[in-house]
Amino acid sequence: MVRIFLIISALLKLAGVFVYAGEMEHFRDKVKPMIDKHCVECHGEKKQKGALDLSIYGDYEKVVMAPEVWKMVMERIQAFEMPPEGRPDMGFDQRKQMVQWLEKLPQPKKPDCDEIASDRNAGYYRGYVMSRPLNRAEYNNTMRDLLGVDLNPAELLPSDGGGGEGFDTSGNALFVSSIHVERFLAAAEKAVDTVLPDKVSGLQPEIRRARKKILITNPPWFGSPRPAAKKVVTEFARRAYRRVPAEEDVEKLMTMFDRASKRGDGFVASVRLALKAALVSPSFLFLVEPEPAKGGVAALAPFPLASRLSYFLWSSMPDDELLGLAASGGILQEEVYRQQVRRMLKDPKAQALGKRFALQWLDLEKLGSEVKPDSVKFPEFSPELNQAMLDEVTAYFNHIVRMDRSLVELIDSKYTFINPTLARLYGLPAPVQAGLKQVSITDSNRGGILGMAAVHTVTSFPGRTSAVLRGRWILDAFLGEKVPPPPPDVPALDEEAHDVSGLSLREQLESHRKKPDCIGCHKKMDPLGFGLENFDVLGRWRETDRNQPIDARGTLPSGENFTGPSGLKSILMARKDDIIRHLTRKLTGYALGRELTKFDDCVVDRAMKELIQNDYRASVLVEQIVLSFPFRHRFYAKIEQVAEAQDVEKEVQVTQKKE
Repeated sequence: MVRIFLIISALLKLAGVFVYAGEMEHFRDKVKPMIDKHCVECHGEKKQKGALDLSIYGDYEKVVMAPEVWKMVMERIQAFEMPPEGRPDMGFDQRKQMVQWLEKLPQPKKPDCDEIASDRNAGYYRGYVMSRPLNRAEYNNTMRDLLGVDLNPAELLPSDGGGGEGFDTSGNALFVSSIHVERFLAAAEKAVDTVLPDKVSGLQPEIRRARKKILITNPPWFGSPRPAAKKVVTEFARRAYRRVPAEEDVEKLMTMFDRASKRGDGFVASVRLALKAALVSPSFLFLVEPEPAKGGVAALAPFPLASRLSYFLWSSMPDDELLGLAASGGILQEEVYRQQVRRMLKDPKAQALGKRFALQWLDLEKLGSEVKPDSVKFPEFSPELNQAMLDEVTAYFNHIVRMDRSLVELIDSKYTFINPTLARLYGLPAPVQAGLKQVSITDSNRGGILGMAAVHTVTSFPGRTSAVLRGRWILDAFLGEKVPPPPPDVPALDEEAHDVSGLSLREQLESHRKKPDCIGCHKKMDPLGFGLENFDVLGRWRETDRNQPIDARGTLPSGENFTGPSGLKSILMARKDDIIRHLTRKLTGYALGRELTKFDDCVVDRAMKELIQNDYRASVLVEQIVLSFPFRHRFYAKIEQVAEAQDVEKEVQVTQKKE
């Protein structure tokens, strides 16, 4: 029996040798000649476009050692990006042969799904979630929920940067300088002085409610007011620090109360000083995730997990229910955790997903600031219209999340959200009541993100539309396909300039894209952008431009043809998985607050599998992210990571002494 087993093993090994030898021969005789003919001119020893040199893979052994390279090559060939137009074409049969060969190559090894990047398994670690300061939106929302009144104190703070996957939740883009410290102190003083003024007569009802929420007890008529103050300060610190404060935390704040009380300030004035100290403490300003002594990968403790969840879904602090579950440890029970996620998604504070995530994902936040239509050509563009455009996008995205609808509706649907201002722009009946209202639409060219005015305006020049900008936006923001910048030696087409030859913009673009260095990207971008040409700079429907009929036809590199927004959406519906996958990656990066690594591919893959099986429902995506290993765990470096927070505390102490 043993002899038979050894014989079979030897035969299997011999068969493997023959198969491998056959693959080597096939590569040498069939595949390599195609690569030499169609690829190495741009990706060879003399020229390496995209830093890719395929000439170094002269034999099959080297090919199988670089699975990531050949996976990328396959993606480019399948997308008809390689070889580019103007180079020798493969033809259908050769392209098919190449793809079949590439599909048989060993695939890149996928990491363990219950693992995140660390200094042990990643040469250059990018999976570290930093203990970071609150961004402006989070600061505003947290102060609102902490104090019980919306005072917009973040208007005093410097603007945020964007990092990671392009969001202002990324720790590597958020920092604290001495200017920030001064502004944080000013914002804290403004907020606390407004809620706890010396005089209470004539206070607005919402300020009275906020005051009552903070002053949970009063000092006794006789005796020391310190116990009552400590009770107020302890409860405030519990909510402000998003955890149970240690005794030393409370006593540090009480020194400020004692200082004010000693100099003769009243009870409220003395408490006020202690609360200001809490609001400039790193425990409030930073989303701190304390590190275990040993470092390495560890599960998040209950309070940091509660904060990570609330700042993902609400862009704000945990509420009392979530803090209570963190205190009891109940949040670590998976079913309890799931229930909290569902509850939080139905809370009005989850509208932050639309305002914070959706607008950044779709690159629409710059509308009205960095990007604005020409006021002479488009006097209709007002602050009210600008806000209505953005509100339509956020309301639409939040509706899909709140009602747990299919994310595919981001591509196309039969409804949208408008107010009277947008109704006039779209030529629709105005809602009876003010504010955004959900309305049904019958025009197949509207519906979905691509039918919204915010997209049309942000992808236009100030004075005219741009098929290039719109096509690039669809590829980059919607499909997740990065478009490289134009070569430095190729002048850009000035779409703003008046063309004296009488050529239409489309004809000018056709001439421009004939240049070999331009055609690769323009062949992908321009047809998509032409599909939206019926929308003017403000998103109004039009049939002509400069007295010439709009030509909204598009032909993709794959040979697919379409006409107008409706036809374009049909093309995109066929690629819905690409769009939803890109959305999944972006939302995961937003939730984690960092750039994604190969270890996060498991999160995306698992989420996509569940989404496809569950009609792409929004709750499925959110739950897959918050239940993932990277979301509930963190890599803790052994180096000191709280230095920045300590520096902030020192600067605050210096500033307070000056005050």
